Amino acid sequence: MNNDITCIICPLGCKIHIEEENNDFTFSGNICSKGEKYSILEIKNPIRIVTTTVFVDNDNHRLLPVRSKKGIHKDLVLKCIVELSKIKVKTPIKCGDIIYENILGTGVNIIASRDSSNI
Repeated sequence: MNNDITCIICPLGCKIHIEEENNDFTFSGNICSKGEKYSILEIKNPIRIVTTTVFVDNDNHRLLPVRSKKGIHKDLVLKCIVELSKIKVKTPIKCGDIIYENILGTGVNIIASRDSSNI
């Protein structure tokens, strides 16, 4: 398997070329060792922070920004967003409050990114 990715760990944004043979990886293009670690994680277990909005129950037009407390597997991001589109939250809400516990059985909580008084 050959794969090219852009490292996002530091501001350099190295273009890393990865070759894999029999679960042995070789890297080229990265300036530091952080790129190798990032590349392996990105290939074996790509995770992302989910960011979206949820409806606020007491106003049809207000949305509250939310995010996942930790990263979830990349394949579950869209499913999480669909699940969150079905809920309405009640105010007041403080930044960091848990909005949805254990989304899709991942063990990851969805939290408010802002106080409801600021939306």
